[in-house]
Amino acid sequence: MKMTTNLTHIATEVEFEPALNEDELKAAFERHGIPGFPAELDIAERTEDHVQMMALESLLEFAKANGVGAVTYDVTYFPHADDAEVAYQLRQLAHDLEISAEVIRDVCADEIREYLALDAKRNADLPVHSIVEAYVGGTAFAWYGMNEYPRLKRVILSKLAKGGQKAKRSFIDRASKAQVELLEDY
Repeated sequence: MKMTTNLTHIATEVEFEPALNEDELKAAFERHGIPGFPAELDIAERTEDHVQMMALESLLEFAKANGVGAVTYDVTYFPHADDAEVAYQLRQLAHDLEISAEVIRDVCADEIREYLALDAKRNADLPVHSIVEAYVGGTAFAWYGMNEYPRLKRVILSKLAKGGQKAKRSFIDRASKAQVELLEDY
């Protein structure tokens, strides 16, 4: 959902189209007569407020109508999660929650196993994200396709959200206890 502080705008929900692989993107470019070139596009930057998000077909027609000679694209695949991916996501979550990653690993062992089981069922041959971008008059216009994939943060936080305040208190108590035990080891 997009929120704004400007009261003349209405918050709108953004629905992403499914991610496309490189061949599917090239076919779309060919249908619209616009060449596409691979680039390393930053996913976070593509979803910023200053980037105008459009549906793929609309983006390509808009780019063509404005004389854009080519677009850039990026397709991202994720291999199945392993210990390194779990460690990476735990560091991010630890930063967000201001709790050490070791505490989260200790307290949320079941959720980590659930995440790994969910990810093992995902088809790693499908792209997770794909992005197409064009610049018109100095403004970035982008299409962002996304296929669902499990994220450790979502699994852990959804468990907390389902349990309400009781789960939140339990999580905080367990995390605090684990943190104290961790400090006692030193």
